[in-house]
Amino acid sequence: MCSSNSLGAEYGFVLTDENYYSREADIHFMSCSQFQAFEKCEAAEIAKLRGIWTPEETSDALFQGQYFHSYFESPEAFDAFCKAGFDKIFKVKETKARGMEIVGKYAPFQRLDEMIKVVENDPLISKILAWPGENELPMVGLVGGIPWRMKMDKYCASTRRIIDYKTSANLQELYYNVKTKERQTFIEEYGYMMRAAVYGEIERQTRKAEDFPSFIIIGVSKQDPPDKDVILLDDPTRWEYELEVVKSKIPHIQRLKNGEENPRRCGQCEYCRATKKIKRIKSYTDLMPEFWNDPDVVEYDDYGGTSVFDTL
Repeated sequence: MCSSNSLGAEYGFVLTDENYYSREADIHFMSCSQFQAFEKCEAAEIAKLRGIWTPEETSDALFQGQYFHSYFESPEAFDAFCKAGFDKIFKVKETKARGMEIVGKYAPFQRLDEMIKVVENDPLISKILAWPGENELPMVGLVGGIPWRMKMDKYCASTRRIIDYKTSANLQELYYNVKTKERQTFIEEYGYMMRAAVYGEIERQTRKAEDFPSFIIIGVSKQDPPDKDVILLDDPTRWEYELEVVKSKIPHIQRLKNGEENPRRCGQCEYCRATKKIKRIKSYTDLMPEFWNDPDVVEYDDYGGTSVFDTL
């Protein structure tokens, strides 16, 4: 929950529980999810910020993630979430004798319930969940000269520990990185070191501390049965490096938001597939990663120099 009635006011936009995930909040504040979205496809994220594109794939994943997180926030939060998303979560049927009745949950939420049970039944995770702290706590701060917002799954203020719940298809799987041509863990694949660095920076700004807090991931897989683990991301040197990488990319992202540069299309995501217009016959080599940056291959969306702020 947003713990202050004026959170974000110093940056010109007050964050509330109702608007925290809104398009308006995305326009005024950077977040780790938004930063990663720009890294994946600039054009898709700009279209989303302009309100002309709603990614279906992301919407489903976000909703399922919120289901998982709301359970650990509080029983009241979980109950309210399930009521608000009733049609997406529950399967119902109509009978002559009893009218409409719940007959179960859709498969993704059955799996999430299994994952929740696995987490709750683990002794170490149960101990961590019992640490005194505040759930779903937001904070704001400056990174790269622009305002960011973050929401910690759990924050233990007395010990300066950030707890982050993460679901993954497979905690042990190694992913091939096209750029480095090396295999990497889900921590690297999904940018969790960057997230830990940004969260740590905003936390230490808020607490006026010199050192970073601890960042602990409670990970659970979507396998049957689910795997689980507790992972400490404790590498200040790496965090400083991640922050420098983020800061180096912020000016370009701000120019995209301001309409000073046209957003690049990745050519592969849901948005690019849905809005694709074939302009020429391609060579088969255009499909190879080493040619993705060829000027003849790269395409951009053009909004005539208008800013995303103009859409508010």
